[in-house]
Amino acid sequence: MTTVIPFIPSNITPPEFFLMLDNGNYVCKITWNISSQRYYINIYGVDGTWVVTIPLIQTPPARAVNTIIYDPLQQLAIVQMIPTEDWPTPTPPGGSVILPGTIVDYTLEGFDPPNYNGLFRCLQINGTTFSFPMTSDPGPLVVAGNVNRLLNMVAGVFSTSTMIYRNGSFEINP
Repeated sequence: MTTVIPFIPSNITPPEFFLMLDNGNYVCKITWNISSQRYYINIYGVDGTWVVTIPLIQTPPARAVNTIIYDPLQQLAIVQMIPTEDWPTPTPPGGSVILPGTIVDYTLEGFDPPNYNGLFRCLQINGTTFSFPMTSDPGPLVVAGNVNRLLNMVAGVFSTSTMIYRNGSFEINP
């Protein structure tokens, strides 16, 4: 179950909230670093023990998907994203150019059939096309959803939990 916590910056006291990560209780304090001119996430145990400090990184907006085609011979899905007016140079979600042949973790959401939804390790083919392995044909695409590069700020520190920041809120999955 995802917990959504809105982030309201304050110049008086650092915003603070309790959260659960990897089935443990923690306190998160968000501080402004005057040298780097950015916010940092500071996670502490409930006893005040410092766990980690990481920069606040916003997940970029999702991109709409035009088509998904299942290739039964190669057992993979080929995804074509829709370029938009604010996206004149075909770059994937995240804003930076990802070279063809790069492996990227993409999260697909809002698709029908639902077998297309989830986190996939994908091969970038060009700026708007990527592919990922699928062992069985999920059927024809009924509803095309979105593709995201969800940036998990606690990856490498916590094994099963995620902490994503987008649209002015933290999304925490214990």
